[in-house]
Amino acid sequence: MDRGETAGAIVRVRRRVKAGAEEIFDLWTKPDLMVRWMSPFPGAVDCQATCDLRPGGAFSLVMSSAESRREVSGAYVQIDRPRKLVFTWIGPLTNHVNTLVTVELNSQGEETDLVLTHERLPTSAIFEGHTKGWGNILDHLAEAVSKGF
Repeated sequence: MDRGETAGAIVRVRRRVKAGAEEIFDLWTKPDLMVRWMSPFPGAVDCQATCDLRPGGAFSLVMSSAESRREVSGAYVQIDRPRKLVFTWIGPLTNHVNTLVTVELNSQGEETDLVLTHERLPTSAIFEGHTKGWGNILDHLAEAVSKGF
């Protein structure tokens, strides 16, 4: 995890996932699969997702727990199946600042190295919250893969 001095804080999270890059790419881009793992909260996943997977296409997420709810939207900037997905990320927890997320997938045999980079986070508190949230989200993704999503 890095902190960029001029462009806001940068969260970088890495995971090795026991699935191919194509499968993981599908988890990020198909709403019926996104709802199974996309949640920044520990515990049960409760997510509603929509997406229009094309450059400039929009997505929206509503992620809930018993105590809280997170609404996020954005637009796809770059789609390079199955290696890279870049999208904007905006909502109340970014202070409605348009931030940028890059998901990079690098196949390693039957596993894939996933690197998520979230840039332009405007404050330290937002950096800390997103560091924790993305960690939980990627834990859920790995769990969904282990269950055969």
